[in-house]
Amino acid sequence: MLTITDLTKNYGTFRALDSISFSAESGKICGIVGPNGAGKTTTIRIILGILGANGGSINYDGKDIKDIPRSAFGYLPEERGLYKQSTVNETLLYLGSLKTGNAKQLKSDIDGWLERFHIPDYKHKKIEELSKGNQQKIQFIASVLHDPELLIIDEPLSGLDPLNQELFKDIVQELKQRGKTILFCTHQLPIAEVLCDTVIMLNKGTIALSGNMTDILRSGSMDIIIEFSSLHGQALPETFHKVSDMQWIIPSEHGSMQDIVSQASTYGDILSINPYKPTLLSIFRQHIEREEVVQA
Repeated sequence: MLTITDLTKNYGTFRALDSISFSAESGKICGIVGPNGAGKTTTIRIILGILGANGGSINYDGKDIKDIPRSAFGYLPEERGLYKQSTVNETLLYLGSLKTGNAKQLKSDIDGWLERFHIPDYKHKKIEELSKGNQQKIQFIASVLHDPELLIIDEPLSGLDPLNQELFKDIVQELKQRGKTILFCTHQLPIAEVLCDTVIMLNKGTIALSGNMTDILRSGSMDIIIEFSSLHGQALPETFHKVSDMQWIIPSEHGSMQDIVSQASTYGDILSINPYKPTLLSIFRQHIEREEVVQA
């Protein structure tokens, strides 16, 4: 288990992380989500020892993370970095050898991973000859080739087509089933909602919400989605969330179903009314809006 306690990071007078605490269990996928600038990448870099913290502690399986061998970690950064002039095989052999000394096993594992990603024919192609999506696959293989205990992946699905996104999700789930501790860092909340067992929502360097994904989704208020057949032309309230020109989500805070329908009908002719199941995005939005009201 990875345990983070009161982690703090300052950049001059700016506090990027403000005493955040959370844990990630083995055999689980822990999502670290939030908008750009929330503190996700800073958290990851401190865990990996790339950055130092101004306060707090990080432990893995009861030991200070500084005492854990680097070979126990796998990291897929958001910013990719591969040797463009090297072949796929040369790149993976080199990067893999930095974490393991078993050359025979390494060569076998490279072949296995290339097969798993359906790109065995690319083994001797140069990195620069590959599409962005296939370079992404190679970068991911490099992060897991040495069979790490803790895998940290930062925006792994960016730039991938839908089929390859599903392939990545399947492989991450397989690693989870093998007992790996996985931190999945993303600002794409719909993906985190489907893939993650637990979630840490960061906003402005603090934890806005954390816990089991199922429990968090159940905690959201049951909003209403209304579809209009026509609108009267006046601007709808800012508290109504636009889905499309004719579909709007109305938070349950507006009152009973009767109150919501009565209010909505003043803005247009209603075609349909349905309950709207809370999403991670809608719940996160609710928490952020509440924080802004409190701070104001």
